[in-house]
Amino acid sequence: MRLPVRHISGHLIWTTNATVWAVWRVDSDNYSHASKAAKHERLNALESLFKAIKGEALLLSLCPQVDAASVVTRMTAGIDLDASPEYVDLSLRVLDELEEMELSGRVDFLAVPMKHTDFKQGALAVLSSAHYEVMNTLGLPTTPVSRAEEERRIEQARHLAATWPTAIRLRPATEGEILWIYGHCARRGLAEPLLPEHDEPRSVVGRGRPVAAYSEVILDEGGRGDGIQERRGVPLNPFRHRYVKAATEFGDSYQSFSILAEMPDSFAFPGSEYLAALDDFGFPVDWAVRLHIEQGAKAEPKSRRQARELAHQRGEYDGETAGVPASLDKASTALNEYRSRLTSSSTEVEIRASVVTCVWGGTPEETEEKAAALINHFGGNDYTLVRPIGEQTSLFHSMLPGTPTPRVMNDYAQFLLAKDFAMSLPFCGQALGDDGGSLFGLQLNGGGARPVLVDFSLGPRMNASASAVFIGELGSGKSVAMKTAMYSILTTGRRVGRSRSRGRALAIDRTPQQEWARFARACPGETQVITVDEDASVSLDPLRVFKGPRAARYTESFLTPLLDIASMSTEGVTLADAIDATHKAPEPSMRLLLETLTERAQTPDTQDPDDHNVRAAASELARKLRSLAKKDLGRVIFDPTLPIVEITDADTIIFSAANIGLPKKTELEGHRLSSLEVEKKFGWRLMYLVAALCREIAFADPEEFVGVFLDECWWLTSSAEGTELLLEIINDGRKHGCGAFAGSHDPYDVGPANSEYGEKIRGLVSHRFLFRHRNRQLAARGLEFLGLDGTDPELLKLVTENLSPINVSDDERLLRSGECLYYDLKKRIGGMKVLIPADEHAAEAIHTTPGRATLDEPAEAIEAADAAMEAVEAQRI
Repeated sequence: MRLPVRHISGHLIWTTNATVWAVWRVDSDNYSHASKAAKHERLNALESLFKAIKGEALLLSLCPQVDAASVVTRMTAGIDLDASPEYVDLSLRVLDELEEMELSGRVDFLAVPMKHTDFKQGALAVLSSAHYEVMNTLGLPTTPVSRAEEERRIEQARHLAATWPTAIRLRPATEGEILWIYGHCARRGLAEPLLPEHDEPRSVVGRGRPVAAYSEVILDEGGRGDGIQERRGVPLNPFRHRYVKAATEFGDSYQSFSILAEMPDSFAFPGSEYLAALDDFGFPVDWAVRLHIEQGAKAEPKSRRQARELAHQRGEYDGETAGVPASLDKASTALNEYRSRLTSSSTEVEIRASVVTCVWGGTPEETEEKAAALINHFGGNDYTLVRPIGEQTSLFHSMLPGTPTPRVMNDYAQFLLAKDFAMSLPFCGQALGDDGGSLFGLQLNGGGARPVLVDFSLGPRMNASASAVFIGELGSGKSVAMKTAMYSILTTGRRVGRSRSRGRALAIDRTPQQEWARFARACPGETQVITVDEDASVSLDPLRVFKGPRAARYTESFLTPLLDIASMSTEGVTLADAIDATHKAPEPSMRLLLETLTERAQTPDTQDPDDHNVRAAASELARKLRSLAKKDLGRVIFDPTLPIVEITDADTIIFSAANIGLPKKTELEGHRLSSLEVEKKFGWRLMYLVAALCREIAFADPEEFVGVFLDECWWLTSSAEGTELLLEIINDGRKHGCGAFAGSHDPYDVGPANSEYGEKIRGLVSHRFLFRHRNRQLAARGLEFLGLDGTDPELLKLVTENLSPINVSDDERLLRSGECLYYDLKKRIGGMKVLIPADEHAAEAIHTTPGRATLDEPAEAIEAADAAMEAVEAQRI
């Protein structure tokens, strides 16, 4: 293989055919699970870009091989590994398993040959290219492109990019990225070079990057060199070997190229995103589009000639009793519409597009199988892909910047308007998660396996919220995902350069099986379990536990709903005054509050005209408090002899409240609250105090990142005080280095509907996870919570039927558990399968399904995820 490249500088390529190409790296946007508004916004941006480009262009989308070691390097970046031995062990286990998987990504480029500004520049380019060819043929040293020429062309490329719309974000490609393109194309599926980082320093000194090493490739059309040209005198059947073998010192890569030959007569949006759909396969697919863009005014005469030809053909059927064929009428109507749209705007363009795809494998059989799957998939959607015989090598070169468009590409060109081509949605690859953090899952979309890293502590460091919400029905995997998040926080909290940093977790465990306490003990670090019930050995008296003005505030918020009084009624004001007086005493307590109310009821105040009502209110309040103090749970609040809860320096603190009776969500509605049993109401308010205590612990030290885990959080947000407390944790967590991690079946449980606070809570959450929901109404709410269209039938089917489906075999159900839609910190939405920690102790303790067959080894967890992706893809295809 000989590359037509003689000089590379910056993002420019000087070729041997007297052209200069400029290459830009395009910033892709997630599309598959975007809202309709976001899809149309992306469509309009792409249409504007294609209208702005003039002449030829190459759209290139490649799937770089991702090195397992690079994933682990990103996982451990910024972590103090000396202080995190458990995370070191975890990273090594992840490394072992990722090395067995085909990890890939997607990167997009736009390459454009720049026009010569005048005749002189064009003539000099031809002479320079001819001089290079002659000197190279004679084996003599070639003269590099002058620095002045480099600067002129770089300035020309800058002016060219300035004329394009800014909605499509792009930047000049680096020299390393351009060289990577050539290396990747030659070594697909082998030990290909890794895609360099954008800020990676230049490793070669001097100007003009050499490309000789990237030409050391032997391209064998149909693999004829494999010794199978003839068998028993029978010639080789070329129809069975439509691939090219790229032989390098790293091995043989078998690559099959397909070109788009036919497409539908008309397009519907959404529904025509065939380029974006190439990310839905279980194997990576590279694609390229060669474009020739012409202004509509210049292209219209050609369409006029086509109209004359059709009119002439219609004349041939004069006198025919059967009339003009329907196909001719259809073609005439389509051409008239095309001409009308072509001339309707001065900015309209005609695009001649040639689309080529590439799949590869280690053997011809593997490559043929992938190519057949690709062709068969699109064949059912009126898109025809063909593999031209004897043209595989030409199509190989068609995906290289700087090469002229091969003739075969022109043979299969499609003539489209800007919007019609934009509907194919190029530059819409999938990306999800953070640049660093623990391995939280694998993407459901994207060829091969794409790891999703999540760093929950990144939000506050980026001046954003760290909070997360997990929505899903019973058994959908939301609790497992929450525990995986807890494990991530505990293992990645020690940061380099911050001696006091660490990850902590606070959780309220209301499950009879004590699942959160059991899981916490399997996690790294020390665990403290505080039992809150009628037999508790510690006091949660808010006037004793909390200090300062918050003690009065939490006490009032605790008692007002419990006593079923209005905050601004006579009883409410009397209670607030008594609380204020009590918390200022030397040793405040709920017992002292009771005494204060009793004294106030018995002591007349002649200066207060409303003294009679106030004393009556105080008497009634004292009577209610004495009644509460006699209840089983009363001693947790009213017994002054119990020591107050003492919070240790444990990494994980679990408040176990399994024996506290709580009301159902429907029982907390306003008209039913007054008739609620005292025990349930007391337990409900006691849980509020526990959540308030979690808030105090979480805000204590900004150097520690703390996750407050509130599973089935409706018990907290069912009151205005609880909703306000959750909003405070989410809103102020950014400044204090903490976040709320809430789980429920309905996003309205997290942020109540028709509530200002509820709207704020749902809007401020950075990480949002939506798991399976077979109830369409709740599924629609979950989609709206992600910012998607809750009425979209495809999205509803995905959430109700295709996320961790239960109507499948037991093996597949186990493999596909944990599937969800993830809205990440960068507001991207994609499908993901949550991976349980690669820690055998944590993996054993994480599940709650009765009789569940757990994965005994960490290796099985990731192997199961890989198999799940294959099962999902097989179902789709």
